[in-house]
Amino acid sequence: MINLNEIEYEKIFKPETISALKGKSGQSLKQMLGNKSLMNTLMSSQQILKEIMKAEAPHRDTLAQIAIDMVTQAYPIIDYANIKIDAKIGNDMDLGAGTSNEIPTEEINVPEALKAKRRIINGVTQGASIRGAFAFYLFREYLDLLDNSLVDKYGEILKQVFGIYDNEDAIAMMLAALEQGQKMAGGKSEMVYDEDTEQFVIKARALCFPMLVHEIVKGLYEIVGTQGFGKDKEQNKAIIGAVDKISNEPRDLQYGKFIYDALNNLYVESNIDDARVRELFFTEVYKLEENKFIEFIENLVNEKLTPAQKKWAMDEMKDIEKDLKKDDTGLEGLDEEVKPYTDIKVTDKYIIREFNENIDPIELMWHRDNEARTIEIIGKTDWKIQLDNQLPTSLNEQIHIPKHMWHRVIKGTGNLKLKIHKK
Repeated sequence: MINLNEIEYEKIFKPETISALKGKSGQSLKQMLGNKSLMNTLMSSQQILKEIMKAEAPHRDTLAQIAIDMVTQAYPIIDYANIKIDAKIGNDMDLGAGTSNEIPTEEINVPEALKAKRRIINGVTQGASIRGAFAFYLFREYLDLLDNSLVDKYGEILKQVFGIYDNEDAIAMMLAALEQGQKMAGGKSEMVYDEDTEQFVIKARALCFPMLVHEIVKGLYEIVGTQGFGKDKEQNKAIIGAVDKISNEPRDLQYGKFIYDALNNLYVESNIDDARVRELFFTEVYKLEENKFIEFIENLVNEKLTPAQKKWAMDEMKDIEKDLKKDDTGLEGLDEEVKPYTDIKVTDKYIIREFNENIDPIELMWHRDNEARTIEIIGKTDWKIQLDNQLPTSLNEQIHIPKHMWHRVIKGTGNLKLKIHKK
């Protein structure tokens, strides 16, 4: 049985798991901040935020709607589950009456493993929201119409704001500030259940567009996270009171993205293209008995799932996919894929593929392939490609895409013609 005084990751996971998470955090720090010092990062992020907020001021309502549309598209589970989104950009972080960041701990004896389970789920929620925040590149065409300087600034602010959560000195500084009662939030979100409409509502507020996207995704995963609770409502309140603390967020943001990545990678390995399966699969993982849940997550992070754990996960996702197809069509296997491109030439070794300049950017969805491939541009282009958990990059150089890696094309000007070398 887990023995915790505070619900800290070091007391939840084995040293091997903590070492793996810290190693990934160190790599992330280099990728996000490079050689920038903490002080330079903090000063730079404050300046960029001011520039973003000034540029966004005339377009806040439009940007809020784009954020809603973008997240709804990227996470089709929102429409499937009839989730409503209430999102606004501005300095006002009020989410309405009854909102509270923390719930007082009830005098209820809660097993430590249940608290540990909740802490891990909170970490996944934060991790999912970080990864989801970078999806704004999907709407670059619309954002550029408002202000063509915004997208690059969005990428930079996110790298700096989230990058510091991999810096131990920054975390120590944030914890000290929180202990002194300082507020540091660039956004706020919560999920509520509307009894009148019988639907979940994500309420999100943020200082700028990319942070609003982050908060909306966090709200979505807070809804997913409710599946980790049991039937005892009073016990659930006690768990929230003990675990859902602002002081826990820095570590949740540091480690949670890698736990989310591990779960997401398991979904990727399933070769299931229905994105709704991912969140529904997460709910099944969250329903596991607490000790089995912790063991599953730990083995997953360490890439040591047992054959039985792997089979259970794959079977669950296949069953979810079958149920979704029945819901969508009334029958199984009838969904047809509409492709946003034309294959001009197909051989055993390569494909010549063309995307029309008039295509709706929304049609350029995230996808993956069953074989590795190398992309070679025919001519010159300002179209871009984005690989999973990476920033968009130019297509004017050869791009290697590993097998089963999620990726997407981002629209530029003119037609795009590619030569795809199969591996």
